[in-house]
Amino acid sequence: YVIGIDLGTTNSVLAYAAIDAEKPQIELLPIPQLTAAATVESRTMLPSFLYLAAEHEVKGQNSPFDLPWRSGNDYAVGLLAGRQASDVPERTVGAAKSWLCHSRVDRNQPILPWNAPADVKKVSPVEAARRYLEHLASAWESAFPHAPIARQQVVLTVPASFDASARELTRQAAIAAGLP
Repeated sequence: YVIGIDLGTTNSVLAYAAIDAEKPQIELLPIPQLTAAATVESRTMLPSFLYLAAEHEVKGQNSPFDLPWRSGNDYAVGLLAGRQASDVPERTVGAAKSWLCHSRVDRNQPILPWNAPADVKKVSPVEAARRYLEHLASAWESAFPHAPIARQQVVLTVPASFDASARELTRQAAIAAGLP
């Protein structure tokens, strides 16, 4: 397959087409994501938000942030995370992609959510991007277990405004997420 990933500031999308098809058709991958605590539904877009759960939210045997491909999560990516932004903004990362091109901060340092209190374990813009990309890669592998993403042709789009440093940081996040 050839896979196109748009790592967007607001939403991320994964499209694909079979390379060997006589008439390749581009399709959007339905992306399983949390829409509420312990509720996974598929959507064509993954909102580019990351919610960092408080310790009391993940205590016990089953995390409300578990996904079909991984349990024990202490964070959520996607629709639920976006919804948490209005209720718990100090634990929600938004616009991580914009931070990747912000040259006045160290984009490898845990600075997000910006202005979060000390009890929130922050992440770097690169780490936030990695989590978005890892979620997309896991959604792909869940849908196509016979076609690991590492063996596909992947095109990751970045804005024309990204300088060389922002492009390299995005590449680092993609590699850390398991993309080829």
